[in-house]
Amino acid sequence: MNNNDKDLQPLTIKKLFEPLSRYVIPIYQRNYAWGVPEIEQLIQDIYDAADKKEGAEEQAKDYFLGSLVVYERERQPNTQVQVYETIDGQQRHTTLSILLAYLKNQQSLDQSRLDELELNLTFDSRPKSERALSDLYENAGHGESEEPSIHAAYDIIDRYFKTKKLDIAVFCQYLLEHVVILRVSVPKDTDLNHYFEIMNNRGEQLEKHEVLKANLMSVYADNELARDCFSAIWDACANMKRYVQLGFEPSIRTAVFGDKWQAFPSDFSEIQKHFRESKQSEKGMTLLNIIHKKERSDKTDDLENEKEERFESIIDFSNFLLHVLKVTMDDNVSLDDKKLLDAFCDDSHKLRVEPTEFVFNLLKYRILFDRYIVKRDFDEKWSLLTLEKYADSFNYITSFGKDESNEVNQQLAMILSMFHVSNPAQTYKRWLNDALAIVGSLASPNDLDVSGEQYLKQLEALSDKYLDEICGSGDKFDSEVLDTGTAVQNFIFNRLDYLLWKHLVKGQAFDGIGRAQLGKQLDNFQFSFRTSVEHYFPQKDPSGYEAMKDVDRFGNLCLISPSNNSKLSNYSPADKKKFYRENKRAESLKQAIMMSYDNWGPDEPGYTHIQNHEREMIKVLRNQA
Repeated sequence: MNNNDKDLQPLTIKKLFEPLSRYVIPIYQRNYAWGVPEIEQLIQDIYDAADKKEGAEEQAKDYFLGSLVVYERERQPNTQVQVYETIDGQQRHTTLSILLAYLKNQQSLDQSRLDELELNLTFDSRPKSERALSDLYENAGHGESEEPSIHAAYDIIDRYFKTKKLDIAVFCQYLLEHVVILRVSVPKDTDLNHYFEIMNNRGEQLEKHEVLKANLMSVYADNELARDCFSAIWDACANMKRYVQLGFEPSIRTAVFGDKWQAFPSDFSEIQKHFRESKQSEKGMTLLNIIHKKERSDKTDDLENEKEERFESIIDFSNFLLHVLKVTMDDNVSLDDKKLLDAFCDDSHKLRVEPTEFVFNLLKYRILFDRYIVKRDFDEKWSLLTLEKYADSFNYITSFGKDESNEVNQQLAMILSMFHVSNPAQTYKRWLNDALAIVGSLASPNDLDVSGEQYLKQLEALSDKYLDEICGSGDKFDSEVLDTGTAVQNFIFNRLDYLLWKHLVKGQAFDGIGRAQLGKQLDNFQFSFRTSVEHYFPQKDPSGYEAMKDVDRFGNLCLISPSNNSKLSNYSPADKKKFYRENKRAESLKQAIMMSYDNWGPDEPGYTHIQNHEREMIKVLRNQA
């Protein structure tokens, strides 16, 4: 396709939302689907790119957000409005539209530059989506919604600015003036259905970690064996969906990791020795040996394919590389994968790491990650498993103890998933880096074995540390931080649920609610990506009830899913309780305890119940229960 200047237009966000342009989402596009990880990542990336120094506005660099592929429809009759049909980039554009609506509703902002803009995104076949965007933009209230995903996105944006305490004025100015999106117009005679199919099946571009691999391997120009060994380790580590041992050839796998795949080599030279021996062994093989080896390999491959990719990693390979670099070399390394290449090179573009040492550490921490960091299993449960080889097969066994009922293994899976759901985005996982540092310090050198009790103890100390950073410690604990409604951080609610679970399974009761009353709600409890703060007594007047003046207090709050928060936001406590009982579940243990009360609200005895519940929950949160 030949492009002229008109076909490729770099647009600032201010220019994207000009009144004389209109963008239409056609019928063949899927619904809006971005959630917490994507939205929070977008906001944080833009905020990180902004130059936050006073007086440095002129030096601010533009941030390229990606492309928006469009097809020019005919101009609207008797107007200057140009209509574009969006082929690729809908999710990003919709999120920017919701973000624009949020900024327009912030009274603290100078609205003069926002008044020049217009919400210009429409839908061919989704009037509910169009109404939802319009309601948000006009600040017409967003209670129970026809399009919960769009309203949930607005709540995610609102909460992220509040909990992260971002400077909204800095963000707004940089977003409008320096964030750039490339509008690509396809030719008039393009078959749009065919083009859309191509866009959704296009090949992947070369990733940064592949460029980094080539740079690191350049030191082995004259050493073929070292180069092959480095490449095999790197490629095995790069597939985050399977345990790293399964990325090696069977003969190498057993030699490097032992008969049960539980051993670990002493250094890179030992691994290289096994590669040399394997190559020499292959050179002496007869044709019959090769055929028999191929038959055994095919059977092994079939078995492995059935078992190996049953997990969803909580992080991708580029981020994992940065975690290894930060743990082993430089604590100042950013965990932002956009800076991957910069992290490994100095200002003169020379490597800051010794490749052989780094790739050995990469393998070590990948095994530690596989064994001791929680994963999402194929049945959507959190698991903490390690890989063990048997005579003719292999299996996943609990990392600590003999089975999944092992108390330490259960607690570790629970606290690790608690940390993860509190920060679901791929980048900036401080807790993961801290956890990798812990297991790295605890692991024995020969088999990377870790004491489960010590690991749990240090993770719980880490949780205590994060709480102290948010609320203060000891006599300086500031409970007012908890009375800030939607600005209370996810970690606070998730830590509380972890501690409630820990005490409840041991027989303790809270507000008269224990294991017997909670039943399957406790037995089946696991952490999920709940990201919306619910006011159990709602912020707005439900069915004529008087609004509670301190509705934002911690005793009245719990964490639920964005979709249910949009659906239930103006329900009374009695109606919310009915909804959850009909669905036979609560979304959190704190919520389950709150729903055990017959009365809840600004009048007595409901208000006393809120106070008592809050006092009890803060004790648990502070480990004083």
